[in-house]
Formats: sequence, structure tokens, C-alpha cells
Amino acid sequence: MKEWFRNAGRYVGYTLLWVLVAVVVVWGSMSARAHRKAQLVTELNISVEHSSEHQLVDAPLMNDWLLSHTDSPVGRSLSEVNLAKLEHVALQHGAVAEANAYNTFSGEVVVNVVQHEPVARLKVDGYDMYLTGDGYVFPAADGYAALVPVITGSYRPIFKPDYAGYATTVVRDSIASLDSVILALEMQKLPHYELRQEYRQDLRRVLNERIRRTLFMSDYEYDKRNEELKERKTRARKENVARNKTIDAAIAALGVEQERVGEQQKQLEVIDSDFARLLYFVEKIRNDEFWSSEVVQIVLDGGGRKPMEIAFVPRSGRFMVDVGFTDRLDKKLSTLSRFYDDGLDNIGWSKYRHISLRYDGQVVCR
Repeated sequence: MKEWFRNAGRYVGYTLLWVLVAVVVVWGSMSARAHRKAQLVTELNISVEHSSEHQLVDAPLMNDWLLSHTDSPVGRSLSEVNLAKLEHVALQHGAVAEANAYNTFSGEVVVNVVQHEPVARLKVDGYDMYLTGDGYVFPAADGYAALVPVITGSYRPIFKPDYAGYATTVVRDSIASLDSVILALEMQKLPHYELRQEYRQDLRRVLNERIRRTLFMSDYEYDKRNEELKERKTRARKENVARNKTIDAAIAALGVEQERVGEQQKQLEVIDSDFARLLYFVEKIRNDEFWSSEVVQIVLDGGGRKPMEIAFVPRSGRFMVDVGFTDRLDKKLSTLSRFYDDGLDNIGWSKYRHISLRYDGQVVCR
């Protein structure tokens, strides 16, 4: 009996403890809710994290961006402030990679922003965009300019000038869209296959026909009907051949269109590969202490149907370096480094106007 009372007391104690915890939680929640309704926002505080090299936005610019795209939270109660919307608006700025908004107990709304780190600036006809090392692109906006190599030339990207996002996403979405086109074209072949089967069955019915001789049918009538049936079978065969030719032509036309769309997909894959090699080249330069200060402009030609070619303008000398196609980039830069050390230092930096790395292991100057 004593054991029963002891256990019952323990259960009652646990129950009272959990009730107390629930009361505290509910009270805390209600108090926090009441505080958020009563506490007005006193300040919008923005911080921007960026590398010491490349600052594209700062707190004042980000503040102007937020206030031009949403209402100011200052003077409103904390409960009225949509922190998720503030984050969303901040992320609409191309240079912003991450955004985190929160509020303090005293009424301060804080927006922490992490900036994309550009590695190059694409300035070709109609385009003025920054590129990051992982392939993110975004339009250059008013504000600060990053001191990164500028890409010029006849190269035309697959993305639009106002696009912000990963270049590979555009390629993959385009390829997926073309997959849908190829599938739709394949579905258009089905009625032709069904029609061919129908024609085949019609021909089989005609070919299986036989003249049944009745008791009172004369030889003349019997032979006449057989001859007519023979002619009908011949016409049916010829008609079936003509119908099949029409069907084959329709299916072949759809197949040609599928091949054309497939070529577009291959072209997109080449464009994606070209862009990846461009990023590799830019990152190779960026991560090398000498080349990062030596290369000031990258000139691109081709891309897509025409193989991409790279040249660059160095800070030293008055020449253009023709890298050529995007193969063997490591070896080409290594060859050029040796030529810099063993050749130009002795010959002079103003002797040549054009240096080519197109030939394996060679430097051709003129």
C-alpha cells in the first residue's frame, strides 16, 4: 500500500511539473506575441559581407535597394514586419548570394547580406555582367565596380543580358525543353504507325478473298470473277505501296526534325562546355599570383557552332597573347611562363605585337 502511494505521488508530481512547463511555455509565447505587437521597429540595420578585393554593394546601396522594392519596416510593429520578404527582396539584387533577416528584442531589424564574388566581367555587345567562379552570372548594377579581367570579343552567351543565375541552368532547361519537343515529335509518329497497320489489315482482307463457285455458276462467270478479284488484289497492293510511301515520308520528315532538334541539343552541350572551359581559364588566372595581375582583358571569339578561341591582353608589353582553342590550357600557360622568363626578359617586352600559343609546346611571335 505504501508502495502504491509512493508511485501515485511520483506520477502526480510529474504531471504537475509538465503542467507548470506548459503554463510557462504558453505564457512566454503570449508575452512574446504581445511584445512583438507593442514593440515598434526603431532601426533597419544592414551589413554586407564581401571580400576585401571586390565590393559591389555596401550597406547604403543595399538600404536603397530594399526601400525601393518594399516598405520601410521602421515605425511598424515587429509583428507586421515580413522578414522572409526582406530576404527575398535582398536576393533579387544580382550581386547578393545570401540574405538573412531577423529582429532583436529592442526593435532593431537586421539584414545580413553575403555578396557574390566575381572573377570576371563580361562586356560584349549588349551584355555587361559579372561571372563567379562557380558559374553564376548577374548584370552589373550601379554602384561599385570589381577589379576583375574584362571579357570582350564576338562571343555571345546563351543567357539573356538581364539574366541572374547559373549559366548551366539555362543550358539544362533548354536541353530539357528540346527533349519535350523530340518526345512530341515521336508522339506525332504514332498515328502514322496506326494508319499503316490499318492499311496492312485492309490489304490482308483483300488478299484473303476467294471466289466460291456455286452449283449453277458457269465456267465463264467463275473465270471472270477470279480475274476481277486478281485485278482488285493488284490494285490493292499498288495502293498499299503508295500509302506506305506517304507514311514513310511523313515519319521520315518527323525524324529529320528530331535530328535537327538533337543537333541543337549537341550545340547547347558544346556551349556549356565552352563556358566551363572559360571559367576554368579565368579561375586558373585568378588563383595564380602572377597571372592574376598580368591578365587585364580576355578576348573571346566563336563559341557554339564555331569552336571558342581565347586571347588576352597582358599588363606587361604591348602585345596580344593568342591562346587559341580551349584545349591544353595548363600547358599553354606553362609554356608562356617559360617564354616570359627565358625569352622576353632577354629580348625585350616591346619587340613583338602578337604571341601565339596555338602550336603544342611552341611560342610563335611576330
